[in-house]
Amino acid sequence: MSGSGSDDDDELSRREIERGFMSVNNRVQDQTVQLQRLAAHVYTLTELLVNDAVVSLEELEQRRSATYEQMRAEHPLRWLTAKVHHLESDKYDPKQEVLIDCASRLSLCRAACCRMTFYLSNQDLEEGVIRWDLARPYRVKQRADGYCVHCAPEERTCAVWSARPQPCRAYDCRSDKRIWQDFEARIANPALAQEATALGDARDTDERTPR
Repeated sequence: MSGSGSDDDDELSRREIERGFMSVNNRVQDQTVQLQRLAAHVYTLTELLVNDAVVSLEELEQRRSATYEQMRAEHPLRWLTAKVHHLESDKYDPKQEVLIDCASRLSLCRAACCRMTFYLSNQDLEEGVIRWDLARPYRVKQRADGYCVHCAPEERTCAVWSARPQPCRAYDCRSDKRIWQDFEARIANPALAQEATALGDARDTDERTPR
C-alpha cells in the first residue's frame, strides 16, 4: 500500500493487515470446529429420535426451518464472522443519545470514555468514517495511549463527533465511578491521570456501561 502521509496512525502497515487476517482466520477455524461438533451432536440426536419414532423426518424438517428463520430474525448479527456491536438501531435517532455537557468537563474527565473499547455497528462500517482495529475486527481503533484514534491528543475533542458510533452517543458517564467520584460536584476520579492504557472494555449494551 502506497501513500505519502507521515502520520503513522493514518497508514496501514503490512503487519497490521497480517494480524487482521490472522484474527479472522482463527475465528473461522474455531467456529468450524464448533460447528462440526455441534453437527455430530445434532445428527446423533436426530437419529435416536427418528429411530425411536419420537418424531418423523417431515415434522423435524418443518420445525428446523421455522427455528432457523426465527433465530436469524432475532439475532442477525450473531451470524457474522467478525464481531460487531449487537444493537442494530439508527445511531442518529435522538432517542438513542444521552446529553452530557462534555465540552465543559474535558479538563476534568480527560475524555476518559474515549479510552473504552467497543465494537462498531454495521451502520458504522457502511459509512466508513470510524476506524477499526484490523487485528480485532470490528473493534474501534485505539492509539498506544489507549485513546480512540479519533480523539485529538491535546484537546481530547472528537474529530468524528457528527458520525460517532452508537455506544458513544448512548453512554452515560454520570454513574460511572471510574470516571466521576461526584458528577454533580464535578469531582473526577484521580486515577484518570494514569493514561498509559485503555480504560477498559465497554459492555455491548446501548448504554455503553463499562464492565
